Amino acid sequence: MKMSFEEIKGQRRATRILQNEVATGSISGAYLFIGPDGVGKNLTALNFAKILNCKEGRIDSCDRCSSCQKIDRLCHPDLRIIEAKEGPIKIEQIRTLKRESAYSLYEGKKKVWIIRDADKFTQEAANSLLKVLEEPPPRVVIILISQTKEKLLPTVLSRCETIPFSPLSSSEIREILKGHVPLDSPKARLIEKLARGRAGEAIFLLENEDVLNLREKVLASLEGNLSLEQILQLAQNWKDVSSDQLERTLDVILSWFRDLLILKQGGDKWIINHDRMDRLKEQSERYSSSGLSKAIETVETTKRHLGYRLSTVLTLEDMWLRLRECQLTTT
Repeated sequence: MKMSFEEIKGQRRATRILQNEVATGSISGAYLFIGPDGVGKNLTALNFAKILNCKEGRIDSCDRCSSCQKIDRLCHPDLRIIEAKEGPIKIEQIRTLKRESAYSLYEGKKKVWIIRDADKFTQEAANSLLKVLEEPPPRVVIILISQTKEKLLPTVLSRCETIPFSPLSSSEIREILKGHVPLDSPKARLIEKLARGRAGEAIFLLENEDVLNLREKVLASLEGNLSLEQILQLAQNWKDVSSDQLERTLDVILSWFRDLLILKQGGDKWIINHDRMDRLKEQSERYSSSGLSKAIETVETTKRHLGYRLSTVLTLEDMWLRLRECQLTTT
């Protein structure tokens, strides 16, 4: 996908920092791009790789030279991408980085390693990476991408230049939606809320109507008072869905209980599921604030457990049963 820094929405602060370092020749050996998913971290990393290797040598990519075009197609020999697949990032992947970083450049000016999911290292992999970050090979730039700092070793953090990325404003999200859907339509308002400042999510929702349909089904389950039999059946129905779809489903559930808690505490400015306001008000009477906090903790724990590759069915059954217990007892 051809795109320059100037075209990346909502991250002018981050791109200016990087462009200034290119202009002054003060490029770091290791960066940490930190911020929510879908706000442009991966796109910025790829474009930074283009700038570092662009044949025109400017502070933004030309998108015309062979180097820029190869990086756009992810086939540049001096670009490598590491990501978590079927579990955490493993030590073998970092050993490959260490070995190949010692090779001479093939045709570019910098060998760029982009490490996605940098909060998903095994302990061995994290320790191995630390040794590279302590003495980055010349002409190598390593870019770690993560949502948070919490799961990264302090010693890794201290050896990276941190570039923060922020959620986009409502007006910036509307700018993305413009031309795809009428801005005054219910769908546009819903996508703006669901995107929560994430450009990638806004585009994804525009292109995947089935995700909005999935949301309707999940919210219908939450609005009902599920029996034990229905809970067991629901867990069975979800056991074979992709990990991405399951995470998205859990995010919908999480947003529902967060909305209920916000409403319970007397606010509605930050409500995500605003199209369900009547049902939210009705449902909020079924929970105490502590019960809603417990429900949120239950869903977040479920997300962690599924990340540990525990039984999907048992984990989801346990979640639904615990969520049912969070409601106020009626007599």
